[in-house]
Amino acid sequence: MDDFQEAQELYEDAMNATREQRQQIEEDLRFSDPSNPQQWDEAVKRSRELDPGGARPCLVMDHVGQYVANVAGQVTKSPPAIHTVPVGSGADVKVSEQLDGMLRHIEYASRAQAAYGIALTSSARTGVGYLVVRPEYVDRALGYQEPRISAVADPLRVVFDPWSVQLDGSDATFGYLLTAVSQREFERKYGAKAEKKSFGSERQSCGEGERQSIIVAEQWYKEEKTRQISIWTGADGEDQAGSEDEYWAACQAAGAQLPLQRVYKDKYECVKWRTMSGAGILETPKNKDSSEGLYPADSIGIVPVYGYWGIENGVMRYCGIPRRAMNPQRAYNYHKSELLAYMGSAPKAPWIVPARSIAGLETLWDRASLDSRAYLPYHDVDERGQPIAAPSRPNVSVNLQNHAVGASDALHDLEASIGMYQANLGAPSNESSGVAIDARKQQGEASTSHFPQQLAFSLGQVGRIAVQMSTKLIDTKRQQRIMGIDAKPGTVTIDPEQKEAMRDTDEGIVINPNVGDYDVRVVVGSSFSTQRSQAQTALGEVMRTNPDLTPAIAPLWARNLDIPHADKLAQVLTAMAPPAVQAILDPETNKTPKPEQLMQQMKQMEESLKEALKHAHDAQAEADEAMEQVHNRREENEAKERELNIKAYDAETKRLQLTSAAMTPEQIQLMVAQTVESMLSNPTPLPSEQPQAAEPVAMQPEHQEQIEQVQQEEPDPNDPSQMDAQAPPGMPDQQDPAEMQTQSNPPSAGFSLPEPQPGA
Repeated sequence: MDDFQEAQELYEDAMNATREQRQQIEEDLRFSDPSNPQQWDEAVKRSRELDPGGARPCLVMDHVGQYVANVAGQVTKSPPAIHTVPVGSGADVKVSEQLDGMLRHIEYASRAQAAYGIALTSSARTGVGYLVVRPEYVDRALGYQEPRISAVADPLRVVFDPWSVQLDGSDATFGYLLTAVSQREFERKYGAKAEKKSFGSERQSCGEGERQSIIVAEQWYKEEKTRQISIWTGADGEDQAGSEDEYWAACQAAGAQLPLQRVYKDKYECVKWRTMSGAGILETPKNKDSSEGLYPADSIGIVPVYGYWGIENGVMRYCGIPRRAMNPQRAYNYHKSELLAYMGSAPKAPWIVPARSIAGLETLWDRASLDSRAYLPYHDVDERGQPIAAPSRPNVSVNLQNHAVGASDALHDLEASIGMYQANLGAPSNESSGVAIDARKQQGEASTSHFPQQLAFSLGQVGRIAVQMSTKLIDTKRQQRIMGIDAKPGTVTIDPEQKEAMRDTDEGIVINPNVGDYDVRVVVGSSFSTQRSQAQTALGEVMRTNPDLTPAIAPLWARNLDIPHADKLAQVLTAMAPPAVQAILDPETNKTPKPEQLMQQMKQMEESLKEALKHAHDAQAEADEAMEQVHNRREENEAKERELNIKAYDAETKRLQLTSAAMTPEQIQLMVAQTVESMLSNPTPLPSEQPQAAEPVAMQPEHQEQIEQVQQEEPDPNDPSQMDAQAPPGMPDQQDPAEMQTQSNPPSAGFSLPEPQPGA
């Protein structure tokens, strides 16, 4: 059996299982038709129209429609809001807030509030309405898709799993959505070669000839498959589960082979989604590799919204307001029709007149009961002048009290059957105090509160499908549109490859909804505009009773005003608020210093700069003075050292003069050569060539002692006796030249002369 044949058989099984329920829905739709309600039983209506005494009226005084509209209006008064809840496995609260914004954008782009109203109206009329979640392209060039929410206006166009018993339809395994398209549209979408044959029974096709439409069916079907699951220990020591490819990817990311705990086979369900006609499958979603794709969620894309419901023999049964109010409404229509019939056909009493009184006036009196005349003349005396009695008309009583009471009782029964009374619709009642009126209003709303509650259950399933679909459709890093609670648009970056759930960057927040688990809850309450109005009233009352709090509360009160330039007024009041309040109301703006604060900071910086410059000038003066002292001390030391060097060279020169007399020319030449060589090998630098030192270099003790010894031993050249006394030790006597030649050179010369050669 191929997929198409299996889909047809499953469709027929569902139609057979829900045939009685669908017939009831069809009757309820006719009964509550806003334009032409068919509220008379066909057999009763036919007998009244064929009455032998003449057709009797069949009036329809519809009272059901206002109760249906009242229930449907609750979604506008208290719109539901879908919120995500982080439930673990790395989920983040800030990511949940961004997902809430994404869901609000999806609802706005889908016009979901209108879809919720359609589904709730359908559930109030027939007991069931349907919402549909599909992926739609928002950018075909880039292949970007987003979930879109829509509603089915005609519940008979949906064939839902009859064995589903959950209120949100999460346990349904299949569903069909039937759509009528024109032949031209069918050819445009599926090609001219596609056979124009409607899906399902032939009676679902409507029109004739070129106006005949073709029924196309969308099928969602859960299919069970088997996959291989691997469990391994991650790098953080925690057990992880996934496919074999995910295991090897984790090993590659860790840079080593992770311990594999076990491998087992697991059964899972996937949802197939395809479009079919009566001839075959027209299209299925495709993956990027052109293979057959799946519906990007774990549940089918049709979500029911139930009204009154119950379980009978394991099968869900449901109905709407018209089903409960059907008999009282028919009784009310009957009594009102009978009242009109009796009043229209009631017999009129004849005029009783003496023949003499209308003699000659018969033409006027023959039409007295038909024509409305200002007066009717008659003869009040006869020919003899005798008075004649005036014409008279007896009263005929028709008792219509029974039908009037019956209509009143029927209307009361209608209100009691659905638990809503005229006071709930704004009609005057016996209650006079506000507390009593609110109590009656809450009593009526409580009797139908299950309608918005059922819608909230269904929207929870819609939210789960939308979140799952979004995470599967976003497979690359991209900007996702979001919307704030105040309807302000924005964007958030979604990166499915990111390791953490949320990351702050210079460009903004980057999230990965695939990290962690998120559940969905639905909150039913006042709309944002209603909340603003209530907040404005409450804050105004606080300011009236506590004037001292006005500077702190006035900015919040202004923000909730629904007037032009309310935001500007709030900014003005915020600027006038105390600094602590400003820091709370506008923390971002409060980070930027105000002009007066900037002036004060600049003044403080200027004073600090002047003080720093003063300290710098003082330090510079002290440094200059210290450098000058160091320079002067260095110059003094250099002068003293030059003086000492001069004295040392002078002493050496004098010593050489004393010793040169006893030396031969060869010895003098050799001494000069050695002196030149010593100077070349270790020259004494000039003062300008000496390195600059921060502190004067202390003279070595040996050098100082040597200079002092030279100064003490320096002979006076004008005192020959001092010269003889100061002669270097070991120097031969001048009167004994031979002895002088045999003595070695004195060590004070700093070098040694060569010994004289024999015979020199």
